[in-house]
Amino acid sequence: DILVFTDQGKHPPSSVHMFRSTDDGRTWRQEDITIHKDTRGGSPSMHMNERGITLRHGEHKGRLIRPSRDYAKANRPPSNFPTHYTNAIYSDDHGKTWHTSEPFPEYGTGEACLVELSDGRIYYNTRRHWAPEDKNPLRRWDAWSSDGGKTWDNVGICEVLPDGDQHSTYGLMGGLVRLPIQGENILIYSNIVSERGRKNGHVWASFDGGQTWPIRRQVDQGSFAYSAMTTGRPGTKTEGHIYLHYESGRGSKIARFNLSWVLDGEATGDGKIPKTFVR
Repeated sequence: DILVFTDQGKHPPSSVHMFRSTDDGRTWRQEDITIHKDTRGGSPSMHMNERGITLRHGEHKGRLIRPSRDYAKANRPPSNFPTHYTNAIYSDDHGKTWHTSEPFPEYGTGEACLVELSDGRIYYNTRRHWAPEDKNPLRRWDAWSSDGGKTWDNVGICEVLPDGDQHSTYGLMGGLVRLPIQGENILIYSNIVSERGRKNGHVWASFDGGQTWPIRRQVDQGSFAYSAMTTGRPGTKTEGHIYLHYESGRGSKIARFNLSWVLDGEATGDGKIPKTFVR
């Protein structure tokens, strides 16, 4: 099945709806679902987050999980930003009932992405458009979960990954995907390399589940804003390909590439590419 969430309004708080397709997206029906609040009493919003996944390993195998966020009272004015936080919703009954994870332990976060690693842990990566003076909102923030997405640990800043153009603290939604290679934890992330303006889109590769990001490659030097990614599945015509969908100008573009193409990029100085993948 394919599940799609919508928020009733442009910016929450607003009602959330879920639609299900059982025929590869040809037809859709709205379903009555239950979404439980988090431990702070917040109702999660689906607005502007990367796609969800199905867990494939460990005791929570089969769980559906999707990034979400909490806007507190409202998106704006900017004085509300310090009350926002990101989280995730998860379901163990095929999407009928959803529970909300513990909040990501840093405020000012939102617009996140997540992947499952080969050992069943979840890597979580998020935009941050506000931070206290002693913390950096210009780079991405990340964390890991060892309990199927209920709680988040080892929270910190990922200095090598930019969060939008570096002239603004507002940040930029990015894409994230794990390549479906058994036993490997190769992640691809998308955002921009820009001092001012949403342009110059790049992808970064990690070979250790998000600990280091040793290589990046430019996708489009022109207009590049919000982005999302997915990857082909083994045994299909899409096998081996990575698909990047991104805002560009007044519309959007799709880029298709593979890992070999990324490996012809430039070194970031953050870790090393394993010898297995050195060209």
